[in-house]
Amino acid sequence: MSYPVLARSWRPQSFDDVLGQEAVVTTLRNALASGTLGHAYLFSGLRGVGKTTAARLLAKAVNCADGPTPTPCGECDSCVEIAAGSSVDVVEIDGATHTGVDQVRDLQELLRFRPTRDRYRVVVIDEVHMLSASAFNALLKSIEEPPDYVLWIFATTERHKVPATILSRCQQLEFRPLAAERIADHLRAIAEAERFELTDAAAGAIARAARGSVRDALSLLDQLRAFSSGDVDEQAVSAVLGVPPLEAMLDLVRSLAAGDVASGLASLRSELMAGRDPSVLYHELGRLIRSLVQLSIDPSAATDYPPEHAARLGELAGELGTGPLTRMIGLWVEQEPLLRSSSNRELALEVACLRLARWHAVRQLEALLAGDGVVVAPAGTTGDGGPAGSGPSSPGEGSSHPPGSAGERLAKRLWDDHPRLAGGVEAAAVEIDGQVLRLTFDTGQRHLAVFLDAPPARRGLETAAAAEFPEVETVVVEVEGRPVVAAPEMSDLEREARDDPQVALALDVLGGEVRAVRSDREPS
Repeated sequence: MSYPVLARSWRPQSFDDVLGQEAVVTTLRNALASGTLGHAYLFSGLRGVGKTTAARLLAKAVNCADGPTPTPCGECDSCVEIAAGSSVDVVEIDGATHTGVDQVRDLQELLRFRPTRDRYRVVVIDEVHMLSASAFNALLKSIEEPPDYVLWIFATTERHKVPATILSRCQQLEFRPLAAERIADHLRAIAEAERFELTDAAAGAIARAARGSVRDALSLLDQLRAFSSGDVDEQAVSAVLGVPPLEAMLDLVRSLAAGDVASGLASLRSELMAGRDPSVLYHELGRLIRSLVQLSIDPSAATDYPPEHAARLGELAGELGTGPLTRMIGLWVEQEPLLRSSSNRELALEVACLRLARWHAVRQLEALLAGDGVVVAPAGTTGDGGPAGSGPSSPGEGSSHPPGSAGERLAKRLWDDHPRLAGGVEAAAVEIDGQVLRLTFDTGQRHLAVFLDAPPARRGLETAAAAEFPEVETVVVEVEGRPVVAAPEMSDLEREARDDPQVALALDVLGGEVRAVRSDREPS
């Protein structure tokens, strides 16, 4: 004896039971109650949201012994046979297997005869977009002027593939994907009725994996019940659906926010080696960052994570801040086409994470294009990544130098007249060694070192250093302890352009090369 799957045993038997399609149900009920039912309907929407179910309910409503009625009895011969799929006056056709014009002509021949018993002969064509062009053409006249005893109902997941000539002859009703919370509530109600345990976290994970489809959610729940031999918890969902643990996702977000590429890729590869699906990892990481953005704006905001995770999520959201998280979620969304179109999804996911780890460099370029100048990486970051801090630095804010140190004093002196120089100084390690003021940069900040070592910037540094530190006679700019060496064989104009930190930033983020340099004083 076969097991009655939940999607069939819990199929709605009345309009009241249809989940999440209030607009469609209201339209059909009002049409039945007022006697203004159309002769042809097109139901469109995501798979598993109730299109075929609504078609059968509409067939019951028009053929019920008490009908036409918005509340079919469900007990008369017509209602029982339609629910069982055995009614001779309700024809259900799969458009994917009956695509040709010959099948349509056979159907039209059948429609010449009145219903055997019922009030209407109802024709339901599922996946109607799969019909051939000639089949659609053969349908046109029958749909436009059908006999008064024929009701057409078409269902499709791809309305844009249905010819406009068909659409214009039908009343079109759009079935919407259901919210994850609505599906999770439905799953919990079913679990209670079926007498098995389903945790809130597991119900939420299944609902999210279904992506708006009730039937997909019920199929997943069947699969999980078989896996766990009854009760379903979060561990079962993680094992079967490949949903990564929250702790792993939190570690990955921390690493990427800090620009720690090595740690981030290590966390990602660990999850991939555990058998996680790259698409699942992509969506779960995006969901986490989205929730963190919401919590950074409003710490009391509700998320789709269980309450026991609220403290850890709130702590990380406060640690990173709204600005960086907003930039990160924007960058992450931009990577979806890369993952969707790639033949190697694991590699595409790694590339997406590498790009996300460079969120600060992208934000610098956006500030540059907006005319705000270069945004200096805030304290605690490495290279071109790093957490927290939004917007350009200002005197005393975001400085990596302790109060009263040589670096802070020099930056403050430069801020009013030379803010770009001050920003560069704040990004450097500054020390005074006898009569030498030494500015040392990391390798990832070489563009700033080149800028400060150029003659115009160096003169400004030397003037400020002499005024702030009378004992200093020489200023030295280094990258990881090595002198900054300008590229050979360049004109002064080209060297100045290449050494400009804004140009260096654009090349670093966008790629490309400097092909030619022209002074704005030269004629066009």
